[in-house]
Amino acid sequence: MEGISRRNFMGWTAWTAVGLGVAPVLGAQDLGAQEPGAAKAAQVSDAAAGETSPALRAIDAFVQRHIREQGIPGLTLGLADRKGVIAARSYGQYDVKTGAALRPQDLFEIGSITKSFVGIALLQLRDEGKLDLDRPIREYLPWLRVESAYAPIKVRHLLSHTSGLPNALSLPAIPLWTAHAPGEHFHYCNQGYQILGLLLETLDRRPLREVLRTRILQPLGMSASEPVISPDIRPRLPVSYWPLYDDRPFQRHGPLVEAPHLVMDNAAGCIASTPADMALYMRMLLNRGRTPQGRLLSEESFALFTSPAIPSPGFGEGAGYGLGIAVQPVEGRTLLRHTGGMVSFSSAMHVDLDAGFGAFASINASLAGYRPNAVAAYALAVLRAAGEGRPLPPAPEFDDPFRVPKAAEYAGTYTSPEGRKLRIVAEGELLKLIHEGEEVVLERLAPDSFWVSHPAFALFPLTFDRDKDAVVEVSHGGDWYAGERYGGPRTFETPPEWRAYAGHYHNGDPWQGSLRVVLSKGRLWLDGGPLVPLGAGLFRLGEEEHAPDRVRFEDLVNGGTRRAIVNGSEFRRVET
Repeated sequence: MEGISRRNFMGWTAWTAVGLGVAPVLGAQDLGAQEPGAAKAAQVSDAAAGETSPALRAIDAFVQRHIREQGIPGLTLGLADRKGVIAARSYGQYDVKTGAALRPQDLFEIGSITKSFVGIALLQLRDEGKLDLDRPIREYLPWLRVESAYAPIKVRHLLSHTSGLPNALSLPAIPLWTAHAPGEHFHYCNQGYQILGLLLETLDRRPLREVLRTRILQPLGMSASEPVISPDIRPRLPVSYWPLYDDRPFQRHGPLVEAPHLVMDNAAGCIASTPADMALYMRMLLNRGRTPQGRLLSEESFALFTSPAIPSPGFGEGAGYGLGIAVQPVEGRTLLRHTGGMVSFSSAMHVDLDAGFGAFASINASLAGYRPNAVAAYALAVLRAAGEGRPLPPAPEFDDPFRVPKAAEYAGTYTSPEGRKLRIVAEGELLKLIHEGEEVVLERLAPDSFWVSHPAFALFPLTFDRDKDAVVEVSHGGDWYAGERYGGPRTFETPPEWRAYAGHYHNGDPWQGSLRVVLSKGRLWLDGGPLVPLGAGLFRLGEEEHAPDRVRFEDLVNGGTRRAIVNGSEFRRVET
């Protein structure tokens, strides 16, 4: 699943040496002869399928280096064309403690890629005349109460993340709320897909696990996959990892620890699969809904599935979201994409409909916002080049987070309203903080945001802001410093009651973790996102008026609120 875990942090990982394991190539029935471009797909399958083929050797070399550079314990990779499975590969470690190698038969939790399965199952019901995408969801689920001043939410809106509902992991106390008219804005919504899972159960009159298994997994031959994550499948999952700390920023290669096992039957992200099974799924997508046994999805419904309903730039330049999958135009071709983030697994799936190849990659760790998109993208580029008889593309260069382009832009002395100084110096592409006579090299986390490897700065990133491209100020949690070129106000009015809201809040659910609320420049911020007051202790998370996520502070005791309610989930104040 995406956008729900408060564990958007990564620490320093202990794994620098990882093993490489590969699986035998798997064959499959040829469907490609019936599709445009099938000849190229067949050529790639012949050229790239051998264990010693240049294409697979190039992919193996890139992945092996990638997991070292990113601090990944293990990675699994499935490659497909229209004929079927090109290869199922595994790299790195099943268990860091024992050094056991990862195996291609190990299950990986695919997270939000599950949403594409849910979309296909609902479109199957449409093909059967049991579902109208343009009917209001409450006509199917009359118990679902939504407080809204807008038109009713339709099934189509939930599938395309345009319902206006907040991005909660599960259904909070009903009624729900909407922030904009359905269909107007894209806002990723796991809660919407949980509702769609309940819709599937209602219309198909079977539990979700049976719906997904009988409608998709069994027809595709995905016999190793599981439709829900339960205690029964634990022996088939590799040991997985998450950051040691859930309350602070992460830097590349930070400390990871074993993560707890989950039980997950939420349709927003409940499938566990293998690389070979995911290759079978991608074969179906590459054949536009066809399988060796016939169509899984009608041609018309597949077109609906892959037609962008609304722009979703978070999935890439020019991308839009269809009815369970992101669709991105790339150099005149159509790329289907989705990622998945679980508590301790991270996945990416890229399917090039026109070139005829798909790549699925997953790791047994959660490294904050990391997804193995680079692996899937490079694998597709290599397979396409091999199929077209072109030279293989060079592997992408790995960025060095300690090298900062135009580091001199950040250099200078920054001063807080209380007169405290923050001194930043640049030495070539190295950026350093001078703190109490000590030089601390900054590590880039994102554009204009840096990790400071010093205990005094552990809880927050150092984030610079610009004015007309010039760096003029820097913040660290609730501390704010103006640079020499800053020309704005230096004092700010703050409503007195807001001081009670700042603090550290925690939720024991592994999906939630910790959040920190700070006061800076007269505003409240939650984990770096602005809180916009709506009255009576209620705030909107995000500047956009249509943003649906809500935060409420409750239970004022001794000058501080004891609870923060985020989209219905309770976080309790902790004094750390």
